[in-house]
Amino acid sequence: MSKKTFLLVFISFLISCNNSENSLSGQEETIQSIKKTILPDSRDAIFDLTLHPEKDKWIIKGATDQKALKEAFLKALDSAHIQYTDSMSVLPVDDFKNKIAVCRLPVANLRAQPKHSAELVTQVLMGMPLQVFEEKNDFYSVKTPEGYYAWVDRAGIEILPNEAFSGWLNKPKLIVTNHCGKTYSKPSKQSEVVSDFVLNDVFAWLYDEDHFACILYPDGRKAFLPKDDCLKLTDFEKQNKQITGDDIVNDARRYIGISYLWGGTSTKGLDCSGFSKNVYAQAGYLLPRDASQQVKIGKPVEITADFKNLQPGDLLFFGRKLKGKDKITHVAIHIKDGLIIHATGEVKIESLNSDSELFNEQRLKSLLQARRIIGYFPQSLVHIYHNPS
Repeated sequence: MSKKTFLLVFISFLISCNNSENSLSGQEETIQSIKKTILPDSRDAIFDLTLHPEKDKWIIKGATDQKALKEAFLKALDSAHIQYTDSMSVLPVDDFKNKIAVCRLPVANLRAQPKHSAELVTQVLMGMPLQVFEEKNDFYSVKTPEGYYAWVDRAGIEILPNEAFSGWLNKPKLIVTNHCGKTYSKPSKQSEVVSDFVLNDVFAWLYDEDHFACILYPDGRKAFLPKDDCLKLTDFEKQNKQITGDDIVNDARRYIGISYLWGGTSTKGLDCSGFSKNVYAQAGYLLPRDASQQVKIGKPVEITADFKNLQPGDLLFFGRKLKGKDKITHVAIHIKDGLIIHATGEVKIESLNSDSELFNEQRLKSLLQARRIIGYFPQSLVHIYHNPS
């Protein structure tokens, strides 16, 4: 059955079950059910919807970034014989239709709502391109290259017209390979500091001078970055064509002791999926943001009692069974023989093997799935710095 056919059948079922279909209260339930059917996961798109009753019909207000979703939603309302006036807008707004944002800070915080007190849901790093949809209260609604929607404050980004952004894309790039450090106003560590940096930040490269690379920020600032702390993006790409699971584990071990931060995806602090995402970014992989999204990629791997099917670098997912489905709440990176490394309190090593002194019984009881990423998921991190679409 096609999605369209399923939707029409579902709507017919809703109407047949709704004895008050002619009342606005009954219709409101139907409308919300239609929305949920079209967009079961709110992380997949912007689809804000508000309903305003007016006599015997609805004023449909809100916004979406996907025109096809709006069209499908309105067709579903028509099929349900719901009277409405369409006042939904399609994002981005006109001011941002020909512009792209680029992260201009070493780490920029993205929040669930356009205010500083809102939940920190993720972070983006220097040089990361972002699609911009609208502005509210000096915050911008953006979409990250892996498809995560959130709000970033004005200080975190540089908004570039398409022509200027193309110029930025065409510049050769450097990626930071050290966990942290500083850039300087001159090719000397005794000169004034321009900013700090974190692992996987990306700058435009201008030229080398002594032991430094002269770099360009997205907002036009220039600085000098120690060459020992970075790698040309072209060399980074070549290096990662030979990546192995052992390489993943070795990189992951470098994070030991870094503090847990809900919503964090940088070496300043990270959550469990931010940890796996950041480690795999070092290998050139652009993973989805959340553990419940990461569990959908790669190759499923059977988990046996002795863990022999698992390889170094496999992702292990934890949670609980909920109405026949796995509710994923945590992710770790497998080292070997049930030994795992993950962010929980801080990045640490624990074991799922009861014979180990590092055994964590609660983790073993909540282990649900395993996925292999290397060889079964595209290495697409470098791609976004050349063609982010």
